[in-house]
Amino acid sequence: MKRIKLKILLISFSLSLLAACSPEDSQNTSSLADLNKALGVASNTMAALDTSNINADSAINKDNVTSAFSQVYADQLNKDPKLAHLKPIGVIANPDGSFSAFTDKNLNRVKDPDEKELFKVEADTQNGRLIASNENGVAEQPHSFMGSGFFMGMLLGNMLSRQRMSGVNPAQRRATPPPRKSSSAFKKTPASSGFRQTSPSARSRAGSGSFSSGK
Repeated sequence: MKRIKLKILLISFSLSLLAACSPEDSQNTSSLADLNKALGVASNTMAALDTSNINADSAINKDNVTSAFSQVYADQLNKDPKLAHLKPIGVIANPDGSFSAFTDKNLNRVKDPDEKELFKVEADTQNGRLIASNENGVAEQPHSFMGSGFFMGMLLGNMLSRQRMSGVNPAQRRATPPPRKSSSAFKKTPASSGFRQTSPSARSRAGSGSFSSGK
């Protein structure tokens, strides 16, 4: 009888520990991980396009550069196995210079009213970083757009121009620290440190040049 009571107490204690790990905290951790992965794909896509054969004679110009990036970025997001749970993903360029990723149910590359926005990506040139945000917070990736080629010049120029016209200042956005966990596997992160992921320049992490204009 004592053994049965002890087992009941142990089960109750275990359940109370599981309850202490809030589902919201778990969701936030997963969400911020997705944002960081999406930022890595964005910087790699920018770098690969910047080192491809896009030049002044290509079909990509200052008027359609954001649309071109949106299509290639969406393709790369959908190819990433770590973001498979978000597929199918579409990307559109916004009037404020940001890019919105959404669940593209009908695969038409257009955000329809019933399609949920997943996250938004912006360039903060003042602090040299890309920012991704959603309803759960903001993640950042420093040194994410170090390219100096023809494509990157057009893309950043377009994004900054739209930011100024819309009065948007991404530099004011603060990254969200990871949620605190009771488990020893998760170390407490001071709020002032932000949610950062140190990475080499996008150019050094670019692919083998598989991106090219016309693809």
